[in-house]
Amino acid sequence: MNRRIKVYTTILVILTIIFLYGKYLYPQSATIPSGASLEPPSREHILGTDDLGLDIFAQLSRGYFTSIFIGIISATISFLVGGLLGVLSGYVGGGIDFFISFLINLFLSMPQIPIMIVIGAFLGQSLWNIVFVVSLFSWSYIAKIIRAKTIQIKNNEYILLSRSYGGSFFYIFKNHMFQEIFPILLINSIAVIGRAIVQESSLAFLGLSDPLSKSWGLMIQRVINFNGIYFTRFWTWWLLPPLLSLMIVIYCIRMISREIENIITLESD
Repeated sequence: MNRRIKVYTTILVILTIIFLYGKYLYPQSATIPSGASLEPPSREHILGTDDLGLDIFAQLSRGYFTSIFIGIISATISFLVGGLLGVLSGYVGGGIDFFISFLINLFLSMPQIPIMIVIGAFLGQSLWNIVFVVSLFSWSYIAKIIRAKTIQIKNNEYILLSRSYGGSFFYIFKNHMFQEIFPILLINSIAVIGRAIVQESSLAFLGLSDPLSKSWGLMIQRVINFNGIYFTRFWTWWLLPPLLSLMIVIYCIRMISREIENIITLESD
């Protein structure tokens, strides 16, 4: 495995272990007040408490798994929908290609954040609604990449020969196309996880996420809305943990995707 991938993966594994402890073994609750308002970090509260007396480390741990859950589910949906439509569009061509390409370009041309805000506000505050909204704007780029790759390889001699012998689409895809398409699909799906976490945090920051989910975006929103937060020292243990955690996780996911892409590019050359 690439050394850089090992480093970034190790960081994510360490964070996961820390937040597993925070969610399942840590004595404080993320939903029930366990201390006074805005207590500084201590033995009882590793990262202190917020204005409601809720433990920040417990909320941070719960928010990690909320963000990862949304990222992975959104990436899986984008993987399946984007991959299927991209292959179908590139391989079949004709009217199907025209229609799917129209959908791809339509979603790629939309201003995502404003429309996501409108849809999120219309659907209501729910974790699954956030997954739907994020997935809705994540599949199109993957479909575009896969469509281009499918068009590139569908006229290769071994595929044309297989078709001339009566090979079905599913046979050709399974035995000839999948091994070339899957790495590209995987790279872009990993990248979707990072984008989904950012988008969920943005929607949560705007108050469109489930208020009970304890996501990092929701935590940051509550800090920002606290009057006079920057004239106190409270922000050092209330704002910095979710903000830094969000930056580290997104950076590691994006760098893993980038390194895998570099490896595949070098192997193909």
